[in-house]
Order: sequence, then structure tokens, then C-alpha cells
Amino acid sequence: MLNTDLKDAELVSRQVDWLQNYRPAIRIKEQGKVVSVGDGIAWISGLPTAAIDDTLAFEDGSQAMVFDLTENLVGAVLLHQTDQLTAGTTAHTTGKPLSVPVSDILLGRVIDPQGVPLDDQPLPARLPWQRLEQNSPTIMARDFVHKPIYTGIKIIDTLIPVGKGQRQLLIGDEGLGRSSIAIDTVINQKDKNVRCVYVLIGQKRSKVVNIINTLREYDALEHTTVVVAEASGLPGLQHLAPFAGCAIAEFWMQQGHDTLVVYDDLTTHAN
Repeated sequence: MLNTDLKDAELVSRQVDWLQNYRPAIRIKEQGKVVSVGDGIAWISGLPTAAIDDTLAFEDGSQAMVFDLTENLVGAVLLHQTDQLTAGTTAHTTGKPLSVPVSDILLGRVIDPQGVPLDDQPLPARLPWQRLEQNSPTIMARDFVHKPIYTGIKIIDTLIPVGKGQRQLLIGDEGLGRSSIAIDTVINQKDKNVRCVYVLIGQKRSKVVNIINTLREYDALEHTTVVVAEASGLPGLQHLAPFAGCAIAEFWMQQGHDTLVVYDDLTTHAN
């Protein structure tokens, strides 16, 4: 009952804020209609000002991101889809950039690329948001790579050390232990003031569960956020997963923290 009362109070508070900020005016909004839906892709007619990467909202509650523009139709990859999304559903642009919630509260949590919790625990209602698409820091704003980040694997740290600020590609066939190296590196950051983001792109649920359990077993979840876009999920979420993980890490970087981002794996993202 207490949780219900808190939710009702929060809803009333939002409504009061909306009414206080409301100003009567003429509002013109484009409205399109879904022509077809299939395989995580929706085609919409009637949105002449839609641009690439714009977010769309549908009347049934679905969400999508524009990825293709033709003379008469707009192609959008679905980020959230309900069972009610069919041809004829109305859609409109939101005018909001793709963003993900960011905060220290995300440490130890499992979320999807849109910031929706996947560990059955709610997130606070009001969190700062970070845009998924941002300009990279200028060359002059970047420091030299002069400090190592230790993987905990002696032969790597000795012969081919990885530096903070460096990108490192793990190449190998299936079953050679690429994920194991990444997991060991995340575990080794415990008590080293490095915040980690482990991004799982298009992986089976069994692998997702095993990785989360391994991180929890070695107390590595305390300094890690896991971003998951399962193989059974929408292609749009798999596409956005690395951007979401990077946005979370960039927020901590801007706060002055060292960060480590693992993309497992980018081949699936490229496909």
C-alpha cells in the first residue's frame, strides 16, 4: 500500500507541475500513420519533417527511431513494441533526442539500452539523462595515454599492457575466451576506483545470466553497470546498446572518474 501511495503522490505532483507550467497557445503537430510493421521495422507515411535518428511515439505506446527516409515513407527501427501496433496506428515525432539515465545509482544494476531496469528493482523517478549521440572531445582536450589499466592477467599486463584512454580489440574465434578476458579485467578493477560498464549485445539469455552471476560472485557488480540487449530483443535495442553503455561511461568520465567499457560483442552490432 505504501508503494502505491508514493506512486499516486508522485503522479499528482507531476500533474501539478504540468498545470503550473502550462501556457495556452496554438500547437501544430505532424501526425503520420503506420503503413506496415515487421521484423522490428515500421514504415510510416505523413511525417514530412522527420529526420534521421529522430524518435517517434505511437498511440499504442510503442517507440521507434528513424533510420531511413524515402520520398513518401519514413522507415523506423522499433525500440519498444506493444501487441497493439498495427497498420493504421498514428505516430508523431517527439522532438527529444535519444538518451539514457545516468547516475551512481546505476552501479550494480542491470538495464536495457533505454535505461529500463531488468533486475526487478525500480529506478528513482528523477535522474539526469545523457544523450546517446554526442560530439567527441577535441584532440587538445584529451590527455596522453600514460597510465596502465591492469587486467589481472600477468602476461597481458607485462607484454602488451593496456593504457587508460586506450581502445583494445579482442579478436579470436568462438570459444577462445574473449569474454573471459573481459570479465577478468572487470573483476580486477575492484577497489581501484574504476567504474565499469559491461554491454551485452545480441547475446543469449543463458550467457547474460552467467556473466551477471560471475560478476556478482566476485563482488564486481558493486562497481559495474550491465547493459543488456538480448538476442531475442528488438534489433533497434541491439543497435543502441553500445551507444548507451558509452553514454553512461562518459557521464562518469565527466565527473572525473576512470571508466572501463566492454562491448560483448561488436560483431553482432555490426551485423
